[in-house]
Amino acid sequence: MSQTLNSPMNGPMNGPVSPPGYDDSEPSVISRERRTLGVISIGHFFSHYFALVLPPLFPFLKAEFGVSYLELGLAMTAYGLLGGVMQSPVGFLVDRIGPRTVLLVGMGINACAVLMMGLVEVYWALLALAVLAGLGNSVFHPADYAIINNAIREKKLGRAFSFHTFSGFLGGACAPVSILVLAQWTSWRTALTVAGIAGLVALAAMIWRRDLLNVTRPSTTPQPTNEVATDTSSAALTGIPLLLSPAVLLFMLFFILYGMASGGLIAFIVTGLVGLHGISLEEANTALSAHLFGVVGGILLAGIITDRFPRHLVTAAAALLLAAIATALAVVVPGSSLILIALMALSGIGLGAVLPARDLMLRALTPPGQFGKVIGFVFVGYSIGVSIAPILFGWFLDGNQPAYVFYGAAIFALLALVATAAAQRMTPQR
Repeated sequence: MSQTLNSPMNGPMNGPVSPPGYDDSEPSVISRERRTLGVISIGHFFSHYFALVLPPLFPFLKAEFGVSYLELGLAMTAYGLLGGVMQSPVGFLVDRIGPRTVLLVGMGINACAVLMMGLVEVYWALLALAVLAGLGNSVFHPADYAIINNAIREKKLGRAFSFHTFSGFLGGACAPVSILVLAQWTSWRTALTVAGIAGLVALAAMIWRRDLLNVTRPSTTPQPTNEVATDTSSAALTGIPLLLSPAVLLFMLFFILYGMASGGLIAFIVTGLVGLHGISLEEANTALSAHLFGVVGGILLAGIITDRFPRHLVTAAAALLLAAIATALAVVVPGSSLILIALMALSGIGLGAVLPARDLMLRALTPPGQFGKVIGFVFVGYSIGVSIAPILFGWFLDGNQPAYVFYGAAIFALLALVATAAAQRMTPQR
C-alpha cells in the first residue's frame, strides 16, 4: 500500500509514540488510559442501548398510533441504515476536526431524539426522530476508534478495542429488559423519556471529562530527509483513494459478510431451532441468550489474546472457524436442547472473538490520521450486512428450510474469513 506505513524511519504506523524518558508503566499513564476508555465506553454503551429502545415498545406504539408493525419496522430501518451510511462522511469529519466535538455533538443528538420520542403525538414525528437519532448514532465508531488509537499504548490496544466493543454489546443487552420494565411500571412515554435523560446525564459526564477525549503523546521519532519524504509521500494513500484501495474494500466486504452471519443468526436462531429440532420456545430463547453471552465472552477473551499473540489473522481464523463449525453442527446433532445451547454459545464466542483481531488488522493497514474515515467507511458494510440478512434468512424460513439459516450463517462466516485473509495479504507488515 505504501512505504510510509512500514518504513523504519517513520516508526509505528499508528498510535502514540513516547518521548525520551517517558515511562509507559507510570501509574498516571495507566490511569489516564483507563479513564479515557471508560468515558468513550459510556457513550458506546448508550449508542447500542438507544438502538434497541423501540422494538420492545412496538406493541405499545402500535396501539398508541394505530400503525402496522411494518411501519414501526420502517422507523428501525431509518435509524439503522442512516446511522450506518453516515459513518463514512462522519469519519472524514473526525479526521478533519478531531473526534471529541463530533462524539459529544452526536451523543447529544441521539439522547435528545430518544427523549423527544416520549413526547410525540403522531407517528410521522416518531419516524423523524428515529432519523435524527440515527444521525447522532453515526458518530460513535469513527470517533471512538480514533480516540482509542491516539490514547492507548500499542501493547494495550487489543484489550482496549475489546472493552469498547463489549460496552456496546452490554448496552444492547440491557435495553430490551430495562425499557420494557419501565414501560410496564409507568408508560412507554416515561420509559423513552427516562432513557433520553440517562443519555444526557452520560453526556454531561463526558463533557466534564472532555480533556480525556483528545489524547496524543508527542512523537520524537527522527524525521526522514526531504528526499525520502518525497519518495514515500508520493506512494501514500489518503482520503478517497485509500478507501477505494483493495485492502480497505476487502475489509468492507468482511464487514458485510460478518453482518450477514451474525445478523441472520440473532434474528432467526429461535425460529430456526424450533423448526429444525422441535425444541420448546423457551429452550430456543435460552440458546439465543447463550449465543449473545458467548459473543460478549468471546470479545473479552480475544482482547487479552490479541495483546499477547500478535498474529491477529490466526486469531481471527480460529474464531471464525469455531463460529462456522459450531453453527453448522446445530443442524446435524441430535435434538438435545443442552447440546444446541452449547453450540450456540460456542458460535457466539467465535463471532465475538474475531472482533478485537479485526480491529487491530484494520488499524494495521491505516496510515496515520486516516483511522476515522476508514472505520466509518468499513462499518457501512456491517449495516448493509445486517439489513440484508433478515430478508435472505426469512426467505429460507418461508421456504420451510430452517437448516439454511445455520448453513448460511456458517458459509458467510467462512467467506468473511477469506475476505479478511485477502485483506491481510495486501497490508504491509510492520
